[in-house]
Amino acid sequence: MRILEGGLKVYSFFSYDSISQVIFTKHHFWGHRILKEIASHTFGEFAKRFEFSEKVAALGVDDRVVDGYSHTAILANALSSASITPIYGALRAENSVKYSGQSYEFRRKNPRRFIISPKVKDYKYAILADDVVTSGLTLREAKESLACLGVDTLFALVLADAKDN
Repeated sequence: MRILEGGLKVYSFFSYDSISQVIFTKHHFWGHRILKEIASHTFGEFAKRFEFSEKVAALGVDDRVVDGYSHTAILANALSSASITPIYGALRAENSVKYSGQSYEFRRKNPRRFIISPKVKDYKYAILADDVVTSGLTLREAKESLACLGVDTLFALVLADAKDN
């Protein structure tokens, strides 16, 4: 677990080095099969144990369809449970710049500018789902965007933390 500036807790299941090859499968049309299996054993197992007093929205960060599927939608879907409802297409970046391999400065100068679906307003609480946390800028921006609508982000779940890479 890592706490980002601004207080957002980010829970990860793996170090980036231990799972980077699996994460890169998202760039292939067949990657959805691998990600779905990994998501089931990580996010899915978490969801089975998670309880909350109110229904919580699971939001895949910028869950655009690429190569026939969205990797963050797969992760959010694995969170589906009695306490958690995945909402698809609800947290989309207006800025479609690729962050992969970019510097912190580049990421800071190119914010995502999230557009949030009105259906998110039906929830007081959300969990963010993403594959990797590096600088944390995207997750922090997503949290701030949701807060503007009155939605409290409980925490973020990611497959891997790349902090030390």
